[in-house]
Parts: sequence; C-alpha cells; structure tokens
Amino acid sequence: MRHLRYVLIGVVCVSMSFGIILAQDDALEGGTLRGLITDVTPAQNPIEGVEVKIVAQDSGKEFITKTDADGNYKHAGLPTGRYLIRISKEGYEDRAGKPVVIVDGGDHFISLKMSKKSKIKPPFELKPSRMNSVLKPRIESLRQHLSESIGARYDLDAAAVNALSLSIPESVETALEQDSRNILVFGKVTEGSNVALIKMLLSHPVCKAAFTRHLSEAQLQDYLELTEAREVRDRQAVAYWLTATLDKELSLRRAQREQLVQSFLNAADNELFPISMNALWLAPQQAAQLAHYRLKVSLNGVLSEAQSKVWQGLVHAKANEVDMFIVAPEIGIKKVIEVDKVDEGDVADPNKRFVFIPNEPDEHIGIEKEVEIVIEDIVIDPQGLQPWIEIKPDPAESSEQMMEIAEAKLAAHTELLGALDERATRRLALAAKGVAQQYFEAQDETSDLTHHPLYQQAIKDVLSEEAFGAYSKHQTERASLHQQALRDIVVACMDMQMLLDDMQRETIETVASVLIPTPLREKSSPTVMFFQLFPQTVDFEVLTPWQQGEFERVFGPIARRR
Repeated sequence: MRHLRYVLIGVVCVSMSFGIILAQDDALEGGTLRGLITDVTPAQNPIEGVEVKIVAQDSGKEFITKTDADGNYKHAGLPTGRYLIRISKEGYEDRAGKPVVIVDGGDHFISLKMSKKSKIKPPFELKPSRMNSVLKPRIESLRQHLSESIGARYDLDAAAVNALSLSIPESVETALEQDSRNILVFGKVTEGSNVALIKMLLSHPVCKAAFTRHLSEAQLQDYLELTEAREVRDRQAVAYWLTATLDKELSLRRAQREQLVQSFLNAADNELFPISMNALWLAPQQAAQLAHYRLKVSLNGVLSEAQSKVWQGLVHAKANEVDMFIVAPEIGIKKVIEVDKVDEGDVADPNKRFVFIPNEPDEHIGIEKEVEIVIEDIVIDPQGLQPWIEIKPDPAESSEQMMEIAEAKLAAHTELLGALDERATRRLALAAKGVAQQYFEAQDETSDLTHHPLYQQAIKDVLSEEAFGAYSKHQTERASLHQQALRDIVVACMDMQMLLDDMQRETIETVASVLIPTPLREKSSPTVMFFQLFPQTVDFEVLTPWQQGEFERVFGPIARRR
C-alpha cells in the first residue's frame, strides 16, 4: 500500500510538471491583448457587451471577444504581428483604435472610450456621396506626393511609382465598395492631418495590399515607422507647448515643468491627446481642462498650495458664453453659435444646442438649422481646429473667488523668488492685492498679472541686486523655453500636413531658431509665427508644388483671417 501511495504521488508530480510545461509553452505561443472600454463621461463608466474585433493588418483575419460587466476584454494566443482594434455596440458609435504590435509572450493593454449615439441625426454625418466628394480630392491630392516619396526612398523605377500612384485611389474605392462603413472610417481621417491619412492607407488591409505589390514587408514597415516618427515628434512638441501654456498661469519651477512634460508624454497614447494643430490654439483654461478631464493628468504632489488654487480655477472655469467658429469649407460648415444655456455645475454641460450655417446659402447637406449635439463628438475641420469652448468669466462667480485666484497666481509667481523675510513678504502681498483689485475692476483677461509694473517694481524693491539678477535670468530662461516650444509646435504643424523631408524640416527649424516671436502673453503669437515663417522668411522653393498647395489649403485661411 505504501509503495502504491508513492507511485500515485509520483504520477501527480509528473502530471503537474507536464501541465506547467504545457502552460509555459502556451504562454509563448502568441501574445495577449486586454483592455478596458468606458464611456466618454468624466465618470468613465465601463461598458458591458462591447464587441471587440482584433484585425490582423497582414492577413485581415479577425479575432473577436466581448467586454465583461466591468468593461474588460481579453484575447490570448494572438499570433505576432500588427493589429487594428475595432469596437462596436448597439446604441454607441463604432470606433477604431491605434495599431498595436503583438509579440510572443507579450501582455498588451489597450483602453478605448465610446460615445453614445445621438437620438437625432449627427450634425456632421454626411451622405456617402457628399463624403466621397471630400475624400476623393484628398486622396487625389496626396497620392502623387506619397508615391513619389516612397519611390525616392526605395529607388523604385518610374513605372512602379506610376503604378503605385494609380493603385492608391483604386484601393480606397475597393474598400468603400466592400464595406459601406469604411466611408465613415476614411471620412473622419480626412478631417485630420495627412499623416493620419497615410497611416490609414498603410494599415487598412485593402489599401495595404496596393503598397505590398510594390514594396517588401521590410520597406513597408520602414515607411510606417517613418510616419510614426512624425507622430512622436508631434506629441513631444504638444507636450512641451501645453506645459509652456500652463506655465504662463502657474509659474512653474524647472523641476515642475519637467514633471508636467513627462505627465503629458505618458498620456500621449490616450486617444484624446491632441495633434499640434489642435493644441496650438489652446488657451490656458482649455489646456488645463484638456489635461484634467480628457487626459486624466494628475498634478497631485507636483504643485504648491498657491499653484493648486490657480490650477483648480483653470479646471473649473465656467463657459458662460460660447461663440465657436469652425472653418470647414470642404463640408459646408462655417459658424457655430450657442443658443442654449449651460448647466449649473462646475463645467459646461457637453450637450448644447447650436445653429449651423452652411458656407453657401444654396448648399444644403442635410443638417437641420437647430440640432442637439455632443461637444466631444464634433468632427474637427480639415485644418484640425478642435471645436473647443471659449472660456469666459461667469458673472455669477463671486468677486471674492476671482480675487483669490488672481492673488494665488501672483503668490505662485512670488514662490520663484525663494525664501523672503517678513518685510519683503508683506510688501509683495500688498502689491499683489492691489494688482488683483485692478485686474478685477478692469476685467482684462489678456494681461499677465505677473508682468504688471506695480508687482514687478515691488519685486525689484525687495530683492538684492544679486537676487534680482537671478530672478531676471530665470524669467529669461522661461521666455526662451516658451519661444522654443512655440517654434517646435509650429514646425510640427507643418510637418504633419506638408510631410517635410529631413532637409526641409532642418531648413525650417534653422529659420525658426532665429525668429523672435511677439511676447507669449499675446494671444496672437502662434499665428504671428506662421507669417514670420512663410513665405517671407523661408524660400518657398524649398517646398515641392504639392507642399506649397498644402500650405495654402491648410494655413492659407489663417493668413486671410489676419
């Protein structure tokens, strides 16, 4: 009996070992993709029963799973390769995520958000024929430049370049014929940058086939990585620009700036992270609300008490009046004006009632005169101008609150001076109170309180000559960093739209490096930079005819508005 017991124990041990080995082997066969699907509300409620399609970009093979009651999904055993995630559920808008690369043994986490379908026809949902009229000219405009760029990079002959150029629009047409839903997928991408459109062409199974007929897998992967490198530069430029925008209000120290930049870079994979054309026009309030509500950037432990008070003022600023302009000539929308009230909470109700006015009186695209929409679901215009709410002071907000925030902003700036004695602290506090009172009475939102002559004179009076010199040096450093952030994001805007090669980008970066923009406290400084760069400063001959046309298409309206 004892011998039998030992034999059974041995069998069990061998079986367990064999099971462990099999489990290890299974873990190495392919990778696992998991994630969380939530709605777009601030609460980020999980959504159960979402169908998650994981589509292999090489073969088009689909792997399907669904989210559980907590909004989680998981699919193990995926072969190595590049995949595109598509999610759908009745009552919600279908959407696709960014491509993901699965590796053997990898455990990949991709979260996505879904918005509920409107009860009425979405205001920017165009008829297929209308969307075709927008999509086809964009493809037609891009195809020649794209094929020539690929041909030059991989030394293709003229016949191959011409064949690739012709196959690009043909593949898009085929994709649209195979699945009518692709009109929405492609249509939305056409509202963004040329880089986004190229990524769609390179990753969509049907369109990708047009490229694989002329390029090897290695060449196709190289060009996709080249495209993604543009996106990386763009995200970096956005992170530094958003930090510089917030620094104007928060008076960040060097270490704080570095932490905030890293926080934005950590959030760069968030689907709501803006491209440079969106971020360039953001005011500090908009940048703060983007960081807090959309990107979920946390500044806990980073800001001082005074800075935190300013931050909360930016985050909870109310939108009492809205006058939004969406310049979208290709889809017939010119102006959007609020005609309904916002809620009584801390932030504006995302559901608004707007009036839509087409560009041409006789051009009707099936949009009602008054429709209810959701701010986050508005499709951005071809220039990439995000339809942000313009934040204006709420008259209902108490004067005490406004004064407190203004004084907190000055107190945060005072912290840059280091330790002060009691006399200096009292003098600066009195100056801050007087400046805040003047700001409140004048209601001048464009002025920077920290540059007020009364406050600056108080700083000079309380500091020693050496200490004031150190303060002035720090201010010069801040201004220099702000200017560099502006230059970088302007160049990034151009690169994302005009697809600059290395030589062209270096030329524009060199020119930008010697330009001194108008003071950054002026709202118009980003716009002014465009006019300093083109065409007065940069030789337009450095651009191809297609790039010159793209500059006019994308940035021309900005110039004309000036």
